[in-house]
Amino acid sequence: MRLIFCLFLLSCSLPCIASTGEPGLLFHLSGDREFAADYAAGGDPQPTYLRDVKIIPDGASGRGFECAGTQLMSYRAPGNIYAERGTLAFSWRSREPVGPTPFPIFRVGYADHSSWDMVWLRIDYNGRGGFDAFVTDINLARIRVSYALPAFPKPDEWVHLALAWDETRGIRFYVNGVLAAKQDARAVLYAGLDQFGPHSRIISPYQVQSAYNFVRGGDIDEIRIYDRMLSDENVASVAKGVAPREVAALGRDLSKPEWRDEWWVRYGWNRKGDAPPILAAERTAVRKVEIHDVYDIKRWWWKATDGIRETTWPGVYNRSRLAGRNDYFQLPDWDCYSLSGKSVTFTMPEEPWNHLEISGAAWGKMSLEGDRAESALFRRPKSQEKTFHRLPSPIRGRKIRFENVEQEEPIGELSAYNVGPGSEPQGTARLAYTLRAANAEPHDGSLEPVAKFIAGRHTAEERSTMTAVAGDNALARSGAAHQTFTALQMQAGGTLPLVHILIPAGGWQSESGGLDGIGIDLPPLRVKPTHGAYFPLNVQVKDPLWLQRNLLDFSFSVSPGQARTLWLDTRDRILPPGKALYIAIAGASSDFNAASLEGARVRLIFKSRAQAVKQHELDRFTQARDSYAMLVEERPNNPRLNLYNRFAADVTDLLRVSPNHWLGQAYWYDIDKTHPKPAFMQPAAPDGVPLWAFRQVEQLGNLKRFVLWYVDRRQIGNGEFGGGLSDDGDLTNTWPGTALMGSEPEKIKESLSRQMEAFYEQGLFTNGLSTIQTDELHSYEEGIQVLGQSLLLDYGNPKQLERAMETSRALINLTAINGAGHRHIRSTYFSGTRMAEEEPWGWSKPHSYLAFHPSALLVEYNGNPRMKKIITELADGLLAHRKKDASGKYTLNATVKFQTDEDKPPAQGRVWPIFWAAWRWTGDAKYLQPYRDEGPQSLSTIPSNALDEMGVRQTWADAIKTAASKPESSNYAALHLAWQVTGDKRFLESLYAAQIEASALREYINTEGSLWIDRVAVPEAELQRARLGGVALTRNSIYPGQAVSWKFQAPAGDESVAILIPNATGDALKVIAYNLSGSWVKANMTAWGLEPGRWEIMQGIDSDGDDSADGITSTSTTELERAGEVALTFQPRATTILNLKLISKGTPYHERPDLGIGKDDVVVQGGNITVTVHSLGAADSPPTELALLDKTGKVISSIRIPALKAPADLLPKTVTLTLSVPARSRMAGASVVIDRE
Repeated sequence: MRLIFCLFLLSCSLPCIASTGEPGLLFHLSGDREFAADYAAGGDPQPTYLRDVKIIPDGASGRGFECAGTQLMSYRAPGNIYAERGTLAFSWRSREPVGPTPFPIFRVGYADHSSWDMVWLRIDYNGRGGFDAFVTDINLARIRVSYALPAFPKPDEWVHLALAWDETRGIRFYVNGVLAAKQDARAVLYAGLDQFGPHSRIISPYQVQSAYNFVRGGDIDEIRIYDRMLSDENVASVAKGVAPREVAALGRDLSKPEWRDEWWVRYGWNRKGDAPPILAAERTAVRKVEIHDVYDIKRWWWKATDGIRETTWPGVYNRSRLAGRNDYFQLPDWDCYSLSGKSVTFTMPEEPWNHLEISGAAWGKMSLEGDRAESALFRRPKSQEKTFHRLPSPIRGRKIRFENVEQEEPIGELSAYNVGPGSEPQGTARLAYTLRAANAEPHDGSLEPVAKFIAGRHTAEERSTMTAVAGDNALARSGAAHQTFTALQMQAGGTLPLVHILIPAGGWQSESGGLDGIGIDLPPLRVKPTHGAYFPLNVQVKDPLWLQRNLLDFSFSVSPGQARTLWLDTRDRILPPGKALYIAIAGASSDFNAASLEGARVRLIFKSRAQAVKQHELDRFTQARDSYAMLVEERPNNPRLNLYNRFAADVTDLLRVSPNHWLGQAYWYDIDKTHPKPAFMQPAAPDGVPLWAFRQVEQLGNLKRFVLWYVDRRQIGNGEFGGGLSDDGDLTNTWPGTALMGSEPEKIKESLSRQMEAFYEQGLFTNGLSTIQTDELHSYEEGIQVLGQSLLLDYGNPKQLERAMETSRALINLTAINGAGHRHIRSTYFSGTRMAEEEPWGWSKPHSYLAFHPSALLVEYNGNPRMKKIITELADGLLAHRKKDASGKYTLNATVKFQTDEDKPPAQGRVWPIFWAAWRWTGDAKYLQPYRDEGPQSLSTIPSNALDEMGVRQTWADAIKTAASKPESSNYAALHLAWQVTGDKRFLESLYAAQIEASALREYINTEGSLWIDRVAVPEAELQRARLGGVALTRNSIYPGQAVSWKFQAPAGDESVAILIPNATGDALKVIAYNLSGSWVKANMTAWGLEPGRWEIMQGIDSDGDDSADGITSTSTTELERAGEVALTFQPRATTILNLKLISKGTPYHERPDLGIGKDDVVVQGGNITVTVHSLGAADSPPTELALLDKTGKVISSIRIPALKAPADLLPKTVTLTLSVPARSRMAGASVVIDRE
């Protein structure tokens, strides 16, 4: 369609449309009441979040809003916008010129979801001189349009945008009142919505934020939302600032096919010959069978069984195959395997079940797993929203697995029941009610939140409401007095067959037991059959604690005119005080309404508290576990955010009923350390074992157990851990340090190697950088950080070093010398193929330097002069922004605009590793100035033993001891440093005790809690400082500081020996080691941060605890250099002291040639072996020999390696050679060796 575009300025002189009495209007924000909405049908006109937004006088019509790049501006969605249909309209101007970089203009967030940003609707500037707009269906796909304008409006010109949607028609997008693009579609859009607002990175129930690359604001005005898809004429009128004169009534009634079909699809009644099972018995028992264990490959993923339709299995893959999802914002956080969405396994509890209900678009086969084989239960059809599956006979327990035909098509909810003839039990107590149609607003306080929820979630046609009025047997128990309640009533309204039943909370406030279930007497329905002889119904019992969650969602059919009694055996609940119960019953035609249920009886059946607590406790804990797994990614602790409210409600309700639930206490403490801490008892050291030594290896064991849990329980064959590869890489920052401390080094190295290959195999790298365009932090997390990890653990492998060269070449282009003569990074929003340099992305920020992690390790390896120059010039550029503030203190404004050299204080992150690297390579003291400006607290940011490297052991000692004396047990670095400056191991005892407790409190949460994987951690930095003499790697610390590493010979292991390195420099090292075992321990110590040359090693036993060898010592000398090993032995139950000293220097690392072969470089083909040799060193490599040796070291074949240039230009230098293998050569155990002499 060709749109004739006519741009016009919506000036202040245009009339403002009235906010009251306008048909269909739900929300209006003009600025005339500042930030309060002129009209908000949802009831609250105030913003939920507001920051960095100004009222401006020159809006599109009167006042408007200027939204800065860091703006927060959001309003509540319930009642102000509905997902099924509506129209969003507003005026917008760019304020700054637009370029080729897309950015969001408006977004609406789901009430809950399984995607990171939870976006339901978005309107964007698309980077192509136009706009994109979409809404998301309940099954994750997007109905999307894109439009490019003939000429984009100037920065000071207002443009009117409108998006209209209807789940029976699709979407329509308008520019300045003219239809610009449309997509016809039928989809289920019905869903809960949370908040909406302009621009932003995320507006959701767990975060409202503008940050990273989502910092492009603009001006906005006249935000209007309607409850229906407006006509073209209506939108044209709104765009001119004139109220639409004629707005077509919706008239939703199931007598019309379009509304009937919409309704039937929502409830699963749309398939011919597939009505829900009939209630054949007069009395039917429906028992909810709760599923607590669901696994997506190797990850616990409960969101398809949580009772909340908006959440799904699987999580949302960032390069999704679903329609409309994979766009220019490929989010780096995706929280699932790339293989997720193929199959999911449900562990059924040990009780009978025979009925499954499934919501979502997933289609495929459901199988029952057996001991030897599996059997098909049923096939779920394509293009459905809800299906129901009654099995021929009940099954007890077992596992069921759903196999998807189309990967990623979601299951929004799978619930299990056992259905059969049966009556409700007598119970320990019961409350009886009669249903009456409501005709006034409720006066009972417990009903008001329910009424508000109904109005916020359901349009006016879906609000038919009844109140349960207590009967003459209100509290029936032996000897109990009957109670009578006043009828609490609400507006009845509603033309669609959905009846909301509200049960006031007053009746059970004195009841000590738990709710066992609900009995409902359905009267003979005066309805016409819609599906053969039957009439389908659906009943949902809402969780009184969280109304978006169903306790039960059951579909069935009845024969018109037949009364039926249902015993809804819900999960047991100790009902929360003051919370009403809420039941919703839907029917298949408008014959069904509140009048159909007038006079129906409802009974609440209670059981003893002791019996009810079991299910209540298990369910509430599982719900809290699941919600925390999601919300921890953004870590909200704020009642303005509903995902936090859901978690808080679940965990506090758990603790209300089971106050001593230790894991519940642990979760509640984890989100807010002001909450009570769970009880914890420190493990006791064996007699005679120094407490510091015992606690160190105890914490090392915690760390190793954490790492191996993920390797064994979460990692799959392709290397992924199930948190999305980018966040998986955050997790594996823990791998190098753990392995280097001697904890399962080969297993951990192999795990990291598999993960590294996944990044390349799945295309996350392009030209050495992130394939997706993303911000300065997440571009690092898209694989660059794992390359840095691999350069440590897969040390010297040509593949990793040449990958680092490729990344380094790309990074050079990311930097340049600006007009001020400083080298700075040019963009905070880039990929391997794109770079945004226009405002606001043409800056560098502290996290920008993380991408130089592989480059720093490359320079450390071979002194590459090109990258050394680039990185030191970046450090110089940053030092140019070191300035004195008003108080005379130096500060470093590390956020710098490339074009102008403008700077400002950083919002987050530090640039210290760049300075430390520059100092190590040059020795120039100017690079230490930022650390000296910061003082002793900067020591925790330095990976090496800076106390001695910087010469501040004496000058900063008092400040360190003061910091360590503070009661905050989390000041781990200060406690370690205090031991270093005093030698008092009580600081270490306190340090490790605090870390042991922290690890214990979070062990379940870190593992079985199934958190976003970048939010799991075990304290480790101080262990590395103690055992390695520095930190090899922690998250976002890109320069290695370890002096040595360790391997232990079986039967000994990493936990056999506690190790302290009080001081380590390039020419001296001291080791204190206590052997906790009863046997001699053999270990290999590998050099890392030590200068090459001849070293003297003195070894002895410390018998009196003064950290010095007593009596006889042994002295030896050895050649030692990086990656070289020293064999050591440690006496049982004794403290060994090692003092190493450089006595003569060798050839510096950065003056050497180096040749390398990786395992992928050796290829056996028939009688030949092809070998690729790589030049990796600082100097050109002279000719030498490549030899094939048998297992005894005898030469089988050899060939000359020609001279090779050093890769100073960051391009690989290789030669491929072929070794001929003589016939009958014994190749078992053979090896290929360079320069065997």
